[in-house]
Amino acid sequence: MTGQELGGAGWRTVHSAPEPGAPSGTPPDITEEAARDAVKSALLEIAEELTVEAGYAAGYKDRVYTALVHHVRKKFLKGNSLGLAERQDVDFAWKMLRQLKTKVAGVPGLVSGIIEYDH
Repeated sequence: MTGQELGGAGWRTVHSAPEPGAPSGTPPDITEEAARDAVKSALLEIAEELTVEAGYAAGYKDRVYTALVHHVRKKFLKGNSLGLAERQDVDFAWKMLRQLKTKVAGVPGLVSGIIEYDH
């Protein structure tokens, strides 16, 4: 990479590219509690978005949220609750949330069925 001053005499600086696989700064430290809270908040947000997109009032999001939590526990948290799951499982669940939302939204009538037939 080359940098050059835009003024009079000017100067030139040459920088080498970073090594492949070298960390670009230090990754942020996220506590276990913050990771768990992030998954929970994201599930609540996804539940509300799916509920509204299905044509229901946002007040029905609790039914969709409950269904999503059960699914996440079964598929990503090895059957454990969010509070008892291993950190690596919580991180995996976090990474899968976008795909989860896409798949649920892609099944016609799924969200309506969850809302209508939840007892």
